[in-house]
Amino acid sequence: MKKTKYLLIILAIFISLCLSGCELAESFMPGTDTDGDNSSSNGGISGTPNDEGEKDDSNGNGDGSEDDGDSSDKDDHVCDFKRIGYAESTCSSAGWDTYKCSCGEEKTEPRELSPHTEEIIPATEATENSPATTEGKKCSICGYVIIRPDVVFSSDYTTPGKYDGKYAYNYIASLENGENLTKLYNSIDICADLFHISGENASDDLVVSEINFSEFGLTQDEAIAVWSAYVTDHPLYYWISKGITYTPTAISLKVDEEYKNGDVRNGYNAEIYAKAEEFIKKIDSDSEYIIAMMLHDLIISSGDYAYEADGVTPKDDTYAHNILGILTMDEGVCESYAKSFQMMLNYCGVENVFVSGYAGEPHAWNLVKLDDGKWYWCDLTWDDNPGFMWGVSYRYFCVSDNEQLMNSDGPYTASNLVPFINSHTPAEKCDTGINFMYELPESSTTEFADSDFLLRETFKVGDFTYAIVDAFSVQLVEIECEGDVVIPTSVEYVGRTFDVVAIGCINESGLFKTGSLVSEHYDAYGNLALEITSISIPKSVELIWDDAFNIQTLKSITVDPDNAYYASLDGVLFTKDLTTLVKYPSAKEGSSYTLPDETVQIAAYAFCMYYSNVELVNLETIILGENILDAGIAHYGYGYANYEDNHYRENEWLTIEKHLKGDGKILTKSGDEFVEAA
Repeated sequence: MKKTKYLLIILAIFISLCLSGCELAESFMPGTDTDGDNSSSNGGISGTPNDEGEKDDSNGNGDGSEDDGDSSDKDDHVCDFKRIGYAESTCSSAGWDTYKCSCGEEKTEPRELSPHTEEIIPATEATENSPATTEGKKCSICGYVIIRPDVVFSSDYTTPGKYDGKYAYNYIASLENGENLTKLYNSIDICADLFHISGENASDDLVVSEINFSEFGLTQDEAIAVWSAYVTDHPLYYWISKGITYTPTAISLKVDEEYKNGDVRNGYNAEIYAKAEEFIKKIDSDSEYIIAMMLHDLIISSGDYAYEADGVTPKDDTYAHNILGILTMDEGVCESYAKSFQMMLNYCGVENVFVSGYAGEPHAWNLVKLDDGKWYWCDLTWDDNPGFMWGVSYRYFCVSDNEQLMNSDGPYTASNLVPFINSHTPAEKCDTGINFMYELPESSTTEFADSDFLLRETFKVGDFTYAIVDAFSVQLVEIECEGDVVIPTSVEYVGRTFDVVAIGCINESGLFKTGSLVSEHYDAYGNLALEITSISIPKSVELIWDDAFNIQTLKSITVDPDNAYYASLDGVLFTKDLTTLVKYPSAKEGSSYTLPDETVQIAAYAFCMYYSNVELVNLETIILGENILDAGIAHYGYGYANYEDNHYRENEWLTIEKHLKGDGKILTKSGDEFVEAA
């Protein structure tokens, strides 16, 4: 019995010691408080340190006792972290929890993003000005598009993506942080596309969407550069404001005040798509060079440079600086020309770059990649010359760095030629910030020559030689036949039909100039080898250069009655309304000629025959009409009707007198009498 009793006592003591050891071990378990409050589920006030009055366990023993200085205890210390602050997560910004141990050690742990709060984007039906869309989803809190609506476009012309560029996108993608830069670019694109097609009104603060760039690990300067790259690639989105707002973590896509109303934008969009359709239906080639040429002409013909009332200061209206200016308002500044050209080249799949820089003042133009794989300069603003030919020049069309170009208006002369790069300086490359500018491709140093036909290229059909004026037109530059000459309305070349729209000379350098169509057929004594007696002008002709019909044997000039620009009266060539006498045939019969009362001007060389040593045959007297003002108006291809751009030649009356027979005089009406012209 005694042995049994002793065994029971020993067993009881052993059990007691084991239980005591478990409690002691529990008091030293990491992540546990002595009062039973686990620090990982701190019940303190949100975002602030715990204030429940817990004793500071500064020595890590868990009992609040003083540190006895035993270094072995410190080596065995396990931090007991308590939460001291936090931030809630949102759907666009991750929250965090901050913890601290009594030993002073701190740590911060991120939280997961909160789920988006889904909101339906209703499907829409097509209207006259906007396409239909399918249903989508977005977050009602941050605006993130969860399911992007599909757009049901009625045609390619109403598909925004057809007008997008990719040059700036590809450039930022090539940078060191390209992956994250393009993520922000794509986020902007989603918001901009949705706003453009939705027709929604903008909010009062004009913010279309605020996009968090910090989640992509980008700096503020990087975000601004991405925004600039996006705007440059998307000329169709005329409504994007140049004013940019941002915070340390987000950037805002904003709309200009005048475009905040959805119905207003829908109306403009419809006009743009209609203009694009009009342009594209006229393009009949897959050559980059010819496509660029056609768009060059169509855009320039759509509007004029936008000046303020003083005729000198460029307009600062918003529309004048985006595609609406040239495409819908009939006027714009350089940005409008360059962006319109960029947008239409994008649609046609022709690689191009919008270029900004300096050309005597801040300026914008384009670089275009042509059929030979090289890049060429185009400046549509400087090629829009209302006084030149029919308003379109090609001085700055698809030119290389070193091509010699005109630096002033007037007839082409070698002294007026300078290289393109002498007059245009692109902005310097900059990868970040508000001055972002991508690196431009290397431009060609040689002239473009890889096409079925080139501007000013000459070719001969029968007895006529022509020069290419544009993708659809030619100029008659030389005649090599006799008798009654009938100029054709059109001519076939390289499988295309070209309208004959101009008459005049071209020199050995391919530059249009004043002079006779038969100048090569006069001998050293001023005698013409060809016997041309009459010339018939077709309805297609829009421009006749000075001196084109200085032909010694010419007796009569006739014009098709359907010609909109010129007319013939008794064998004499006039502008359509008879206000300008263009050419009196050198060999016309009769000794006296009376000008119509409608005539106000006499063109330069209208009565001259400087290829001949003889006087004008038979003509002795010129009688001026009641309204005549000027003689010797030299247009150099500028168009007679544009009087401001004409050049008056002094003493032209005397020049005309020299070509009158004998003692002939120029007379002017004074009531019923004729007096000698002053």
